[in-house]
Amino acid sequence: MSKYCWDCGGATNWSMRLTDQPKPVMRDRREIAEVVYRDLKESQRATFEVSAGWGRWLLGSLFLIHGGALFGLFGFLSQLASNPAALGQYAASVWWFVAGLILALFSGLMAWMNWSLHSDNYDGWANHQMLWDPDAWVGETRHTYWIDVTNYAALALGLCSAACIIAGAYSVLYGNWIPAVFRSLA
Repeated sequence: MSKYCWDCGGATNWSMRLTDQPKPVMRDRREIAEVVYRDLKESQRATFEVSAGWGRWLLGSLFLIHGGALFGLFGFLSQLASNPAALGQYAASVWWFVAGLILALFSGLMAWMNWSLHSDNYDGWANHQMLWDPDAWVGETRHTYWIDVTNYAALALGLCSAACIIAGAYSVLYGNWIPAVFRSLA
């Protein structure tokens, strides 16, 4: 019983494979190096654009929410200026939204650092010597550990900033609820 060989054009003799013949090279090393180099430089440029767009959106959204909450809260509190006891009830709410703004700033900083590290990696990989030196190829990876650290830090800080929106809104509705949580845990 003979078997059909898909790799060798249907020949049933397994020793007659077409892959045994040398394959023609479509591009020389210099052309490939130029393509790889330009691709890495384009990836570097793209990471700059992604970081700028992502950072603008995230920071803009968080600043708008926290800033709007503070603006509305201060507008409401201005009506209570003659009643200091009522003002004290909303102090925690103000601090929740201020903390959310600060966390949003640090989240944006971590995201910027993360994308800058990515961009620096692309710059390191785009080894210009590979364009003329046949022994040179893609450069070293410069950052691995700090890319992970800044990525997770940006994520955690952004989530904490978003949680401050919920905590601040809850605090506006129910007052300073943190001591009640600690009393229930004790």
